Amino acid sequence: MHVMDIDCLGSLRGCGGAGFSTSFKWNAVRDANVDFGKVIICNADEGEPGTFKDGWLFDNHCAAVIDGMRRAAEYVNAQRGFIYLRPEYSAQRELISAAIQQMVSDNKLAPQSGRIFQASGFPGRPAQLDNGGHSIVELSSLDWFVEHGSHDLVGETQQSGGLAHDAMLQYPLPQNEDIEAGFCLDICLGGGAYICGEETAMIESMEGKRPQPRHKPPFPTTNGLWGLPTLVNNVETFWWAERMISGEWQQDAERLFSISGAVNKPGVYQAPIGITARQLINDYAGGVKDAAEISCWIPGGAATGVLPPTLLDCEMSTEVLREHGTTLGTAALVVFTEESALEVSTKIMQFFAQESCSQCTPCRIGCAEFADYLADEKHNWPHRGSIDDWLQAMELGSICGLGFTAPLIIHQLQKHFNFEVQHAN
Repeated sequence: MHVMDIDCLGSLRGCGGAGFSTSFKWNAVRDANVDFGKVIICNADEGEPGTFKDGWLFDNHCAAVIDGMRRAAEYVNAQRGFIYLRPEYSAQRELISAAIQQMVSDNKLAPQSGRIFQASGFPGRPAQLDNGGHSIVELSSLDWFVEHGSHDLVGETQQSGGLAHDAMLQYPLPQNEDIEAGFCLDICLGGGAYICGEETAMIESMEGKRPQPRHKPPFPTTNGLWGLPTLVNNVETFWWAERMISGEWQQDAERLFSISGAVNKPGVYQAPIGITARQLINDYAGGVKDAAEISCWIPGGAATGVLPPTLLDCEMSTEVLREHGTTLGTAALVVFTEESALEVSTKIMQFFAQESCSQCTPCRIGCAEFADYLADEKHNWPHRGSIDDWLQAMELGSICGLGFTAPLIIHQLQKHFNFEVQHAN
């Protein structure tokens, strides 16, 4: 099958949590009105608690993931690509580097592929050598021009760690003549923040800025990295796309499920979308540890909230889970037997409070206040105005998915666990 035909992708949706149409994204970047400078980014930050399928894919199917990126690059006419990799994935980084070098040797990637860059986090970290001895340079538009010999830079530069980087990121974008033949694929080590899993915050991080989500529109498909049309997909999405385009797999009705918690065989399992949580636990993960009673469970990572054991027989699909107030998310099933739903929800909200980028006031204040509220044994809400008003403010006044989904934790407690909201007198 020719790569230009992506009808086989059918209704394949992104596997990073948002579930956006894959073919729509690919077509949007392909149709962007530029003749050069398009970018492919594989989002391998994998910061959602309970999710570890991306690391498993690099361990077992690294070349196939990269082939999926190559397919996408050919389809949208992209010249540069990056794997934005979770910094803790040092073993996977070695596997990715080896796979890239092999593809360079096979003339499948541009000769300069395989460099390792460092994205910014909270706060930005200077360029340095990592523990593996790899040379890490800050990824910025200036570094691109230094590599390709452009001199028409706007603004001042400064030195950090012996490597030039930009102070204001006000530089011309890469020109067609600066791009060598072939698809150049490099690694960018993530900034170590949960919010970097959001695609525009990730792009800000790659540009050396504080990793905070951008207002949309414009979307990355037209204004992404350095203002260029940028295709961002999850590791699993590229893997499925390669299997479908190559004809190895003919349907888009399966997912990779990360199963962990109180199960006998935690791991990553390929199973049909629509399988029940109980089937995943019993038929794939070897059942519950010590045959204990399940107190609560998470269907798709921390951001999807906590569900009661009475819903273990519902289908693991976004359509069905939406009926119960949540989504499939990253398909990360976490099982609990000793912790109550309130205890798990408190830990999740504390995590959100810690990882909020602080850009949006409702999210910054709301996550912290709700974390304290859940941890308080009396559950007294200390503020004027109802909790519902605060939840609505977070949902309507936040730029990214963290502010949208954090209220889900409270909603799920109220809906499924008869959590009583108490107000201070």
